[in-house]
Amino acid sequence: MPQPQSAICAETGSFGLFLTLTLARGDDGATRRALAAIPDQTRSVAGQFDAPTLVSSVAIGHAAWPRLVGASMPAGLVPFEALEDGPRRAPATPADLFIHIHSPRHDANFALARRIMAGLGAQVRLVEEIHGFKHQGGRDLTGFVDGTENAKGDERAGVALVPDGPFAGGSFVSLQRYVHQLARWETLSICDQEAMVGRTKLDDLELADDVKPPTAHIARVVIEEDGAELEILRHSLPYGTTAEAGLYFVAYGSSPAPFRKMLERMVLRDADGHYDRLLDFSQAVTGAAFFAPSREVLEALG
Repeated sequence: MPQPQSAICAETGSFGLFLTLTLARGDDGATRRALAAIPDQTRSVAGQFDAPTLVSSVAIGHAAWPRLVGASMPAGLVPFEALEDGPRRAPATPADLFIHIHSPRHDANFALARRIMAGLGAQVRLVEEIHGFKHQGGRDLTGFVDGTENAKGDERAGVALVPDGPFAGGSFVSLQRYVHQLARWETLSICDQEAMVGRTKLDDLELADDVKPPTAHIARVVIEEDGAELEILRHSLPYGTTAEAGLYFVAYGSSPAPFRKMLERMVLRDADGHYDRLLDFSQAVTGAAFFAPSREVLEALG
């Protein structure tokens, strides 16, 4: 089976660096060569910084795919479709490329990002650069453990990677940056916070079904079909400054459908008027979709 890019199945590092880019008008051949060089650049910087777990991935959006890869496109690679229901929005924002770097070392991430951007040069325009970090051993800035049910070990590949066909070893990628209203959130009682998340804050235990509200985050995103729970592989990390902070959400999957179904159940009210109450305290400000090809396909671009 073709090999995935190194960031996808690796356990999330303590620090992450996320770049969203648009293509400029220019030499697409130079862009392809720069992208194909990223796996080698990653290994080089890892050696320089003695950071063997420095990893990276490159994902390409729908509009950029024909320019960079060719006419054949993964089924399901479509532009991010915005959602809106009352005050809740999941916007679509410009992005042709997504570069994801993570490791235990912020300095190594930064050095690799600089090298990648130097290689891409004027062929791209930077839309957003976000530096994420693990908080209190894996908790969101709301204080709750994030990604409790994320796949572990060998199971990660089964969730994240296309298993066969011409795009085997690749992964569908969805991203959103959320801004938390932390001052408002912190006025809530622990009991009210737990009701919105669906888990206990201290011990990270799921609330019993007869206690957990239908508007709890867990109740909205845990979806079963044909007796199996829909899964995504999350690489989300907190980010921010004292002025603005939140969660940078990244989901990899063998299909884009599970993420989309979760997002719709979060944003859109159901027949009973239920939606994800966490969205009363956290707003998505970006949204984009991509496909991260296998390492072999990426390196062949050069």
